[in-house]
Amino acid sequence: MGTEYFRYDVEKIKLDSKDKKILELLYKNSRTPVSEIARKTGIPKDSVLYRVKRLEKLKAVTYITIINPVLMGFPIFKFINLILHNFNPKREKEFISFITTHPNIIYSAKTSGRYDYTIAISAKSLKHFDEIMKLLRTKFSDIIKDFETVDILEEYKYDYMVDLIDQMQ
Repeated sequence: MGTEYFRYDVEKIKLDSKDKKILELLYKNSRTPVSEIARKTGIPKDSVLYRVKRLEKLKAVTYITIINPVLMGFPIFKFINLILHNFNPKREKEFISFITTHPNIIYSAKTSGRYDYTIAISAKSLKHFDEIMKLLRTKFSDIIKDFETVDILEEYKYDYMVDLIDQMQ
């Protein structure tokens, strides 16, 4: 299965103003040296190191490399919203296994509302995208009732939590 970055069944952690300052600096540059964070925040270097290790252990922060798919030869990026029906736990498990292990499905989530699942597909061409969709629709024709493809025309914001740091308790 794919990597689960965020879990929703966890207890909220307590953050003080020092933790928030550290998070803000790490968000801007996750490679910021502890000494620089200490200098910019006025927090002793040992305390910064302790706090960063604590945040990592609590999985409040994680470090990932973001790859530009266009530069790697995958210019097609589409979200697919899916409505499922007539499925049982076994069939749903097979579906989840497929969407979390297929290399071109780079995001998957169970959702509420009109759609049951949202996935994101990165492909080399429209033909390649169509092949992936045909495979998905054929393999799960018995449970996919409907789907909607959403093209991303422009991205205006792609921030994870940085604007919410002040609201964290």
